[in-house]
Amino acid sequence: MISLFIFKSNARGMQYGIGTYIRELTNALLAYTNIKLYVVTYNCSEFKEFSIETISARFFKINIPSPKVTTSQNNKFYERYGSVAVKLLSEIIPKYGEVVFQMNYIDDLPIIKKLKEAYTHPIVSMVHFAQWQQIFNGNRQKLNGLNIDNPSDNIEFTLCREKEMYQLSDHIISVTSYMKDFLIEEYGIVPDKIDIVPNGIDCSSFKTNSPEEKIALKLKLGFGRDEKIIVFSGRIDPCKGILFLIDAFIVACRQNSELRLVVIGQGVINDCLKISDSFYGKITYTGFLATDQLMALYQVADMGIVPSIYDHCPYTVLEMMARKIPLIVSKINGLNEILDDNQCLFVNPVWSEEGDISFNLKELSDAILKMAGDSNLRNNFAINSYDSLIRRFNARRMSDQMNNLFHNLKRSNEMTLEYEKNERR
Repeated sequence: MISLFIFKSNARGMQYGIGTYIRELTNALLAYTNIKLYVVTYNCSEFKEFSIETISARFFKINIPSPKVTTSQNNKFYERYGSVAVKLLSEIIPKYGEVVFQMNYIDDLPIIKKLKEAYTHPIVSMVHFAQWQQIFNGNRQKLNGLNIDNPSDNIEFTLCREKEMYQLSDHIISVTSYMKDFLIEEYGIVPDKIDIVPNGIDCSSFKTNSPEEKIALKLKLGFGRDEKIIVFSGRIDPCKGILFLIDAFIVACRQNSELRLVVIGQGVINDCLKISDSFYGKITYTGFLATDQLMALYQVADMGIVPSIYDHCPYTVLEMMARKIPLIVSKINGLNEILDDNQCLFVNPVWSEEGDISFNLKELSDAILKMAGDSNLRNNFAINSYDSLIRRFNARRMSDQMNNLFHNLKRSNEMTLEYEKNERR
């Protein structure tokens, strides 16, 4: 039996896509009797002491509290914290046997280094997103001329840490093929070291409302019976295209008075309010929602929209596909690996000569009006995207691939260690 240690920090992304990924993966892996799960959450501000929660015979949650900060948080600070975290785990991690460590974020690097010093167990790193995209808002041209291997500023240092993390890992899993190509081209990672495993979601408990139930729920939530509800869900951030969406929605509203935009999530809401002050009555900002509240809004949505400037395999898209919500998405790397022209309405990104990404306001507003005005189109997209989700992005497929990879990697690691042992003789 493999003991799998999945590491997660208190980073912002854990509230959104990465947190959803870990939850979907752990739930799906519990179906296998040949794996024991430990989810290790570190930098936990809500915990004062190291603790272990026994969820079941094969599932444990380990909580490592945040340090009491008395010095500046520099490299040595994080290295010391990583050392303490691994020491606390030493009573739980077997020195020998079948163990795999799965890392999910660049903050894991100090812990990776300490695990490497203490154990020979394989380390797998997930590529959920890329630092350069976050830093440069998806503009890859801005990587040109950087000296990542000998960093001299914060940007180069951040990318150097990311590269080091993947180099130290025994194996890498990317949720998209385009990011595998990036790691090979920019970071020099050997292709055989990288597998592609798209995100997956469990749809078994999702309920589809009848038209009558949908109308009743719309009225209960305070929406008009005939309003066409457009849902945006996720981080409220310029990289998600939210500002382009609001501008396009206002244009579309001038032609269709039945439109309503519901923006779900946290982020730069004040920036959104500044450009939508004349349409307050048409845009609802919910903030971060509990799961049951989110599901209620999904059930009344007539369409979803994901106009991201950059993305990978976002759970926002998978969740809406699973609930048969027809989608408008940007035709960018990552999203074009999930959907095709028969499954959504694409809007094309516009690149400037400098590599910055934007969207054509008219194309985006026209897409909203087209989707709102054609129920057959919405129905076809909903059915086709749902069928694709069931085949390609279900949680069982994801967990099968991950489970096989963990066991193959462990066997490969054991063979390597045995070879090295014989060579020393």
